[in-house]
Amino acid sequence: MTLREESGTGPPAGPVTGAGPPAPPPPRRQRSRATLLIGLAAAGLIGLGSLAAVLLLHGRARATPAALPSVFGLRAGECVNSGPGGVSAPTVVPCDQAHDAEVYARFALAGARWPGTAGIGALARHGCTARLGGYLNPQLATAVLAESYVFPDRGAWNAGVRTVICEIRGTAGKLTGSVAGLG
Repeated sequence: MTLREESGTGPPAGPVTGAGPPAPPPPRRQRSRATLLIGLAAAGLIGLGSLAAVLLLHGRARATPAALPSVFGLRAGECVNSGPGGVSAPTVVPCDQAHDAEVYARFALAGARWPGTAGIGALARHGCTARLGGYLNPQLATAVLAESYVFPDRGAWNAGVRTVICEIRGTAGKLTGSVAGLG
């Protein structure tokens, strides 16, 4: 909004033609204090309404990013079957039922810059391998079980996801029962 001020509120400069002195300016109308207060209150309400609309729209835009894969909400100890969308949309099932994988760890990666697919894959592999021994006997894992991990792609990373999900899978098919503490 631009405030414009005009200078020279007096009569125009230069010769005055015509008979007699110039006409006096029209008298200024005085506004009542009530009219002024009503005007200020209306302006304040409009301003507050505009601010509320901006905040609501800003919050809505931030609160509804593209849906992130549900896999990043999994917790250690949960058993899952891959959903129709693959590993990104798993279904949590009781561990005593046949299942595709068991989550044995989850951890967050640090950093603001995208490390690239190869870089984030190496970080995920290293982090999951370091956490495997705390969940089950690592020698058992190499014999009949296989590690796998899910990490954010560039889109999820840009949306703020830094979580890696570490899973254990059977090398000969589905698992039945929890693998926690085996070995």
